[in-house]
Amino acid sequence: MRQTCSPTWRGALRWLLMAPALLWGPLVHADEPVYEMEAAALASYFTVDIYTVKKGGESAFLTQSLRSGPYDRIATGFGSEKIVEVLPTQRDADSTYIVLGRYFDPDMGASITRYRQTKTDALTSTSPTRLQGKLVDVILSDWSWEHNHAKGLKKAANTFVRAMPYQDSKVFQEYTASLNFMKIGYVGQTASVEFFDAKTPLDDIRKAITGRPGMSGTAILSLSDGSGYAAYTEYYELPSTLKTAKLSRAAGRVAGAATGVVIENYMAR
Repeated sequence: MRQTCSPTWRGALRWLLMAPALLWGPLVHADEPVYEMEAAALASYFTVDIYTVKKGGESAFLTQSLRSGPYDRIATGFGSEKIVEVLPTQRDADSTYIVLGRYFDPDMGASITRYRQTKTDALTSTSPTRLQGKLVDVILSDWSWEHNHAKGLKKAANTFVRAMPYQDSKVFQEYTASLNFMKIGYVGQTASVEFFDAKTPLDDIRKAITGRPGMSGTAILSLSDGSGYAAYTEYYELPSTLKTAKLSRAAGRVAGAATGVVIENYMAR
């Protein structure tokens, strides 16, 4: 007569076979930071919105901006968003904020920024400038600045790695560059937002940005209105050449550069 195992014993055997994998195998976490960064980094469309806010309305503006934007809501096509508080160039100037949204769908970005404007208009002292663009390059630095800074040196990175969506995903698996620029949830970074006219060669923009000491990462956009390029860059330490940078806006066109601090940084959940 053939002997068979009871269901209870079969379950016990199955558990014993699975136990090594469960106890010693690699664990995957739902909130794994690298997975979150890689997912958000696939979004190729950007919105760049510049708001000048009346004195005393800064807190209300930020609250309304978050409530009317993609924060803490289901927004198909949204990747991530950062808000930069621009360093004032004059002591009594109204506060300026630059909201940089990253999307998989440009129409979603336009829809969200239009809605946000209706909810924040009463708090602004001038009409906001709303721009859209598509990613043309992402450049990440190595760890040279961090290592050199510990030795009292301030030099540009030795190597740079491109991290374009769907092309250079190796950076997230092999850590071939610092991922500080891609981190979600972190605030306090120094940053710049620069604008270049359409005649500026893209290689010149790359060289100017990567030649700065303390550059962590940059995203270069081709603006949808054909006016040129915008570059969003973060730094371990703001270069002295940018500390007097100024932004000018006229008739929907933007020139120059603004520097500031990242005060909001989130992605879709």
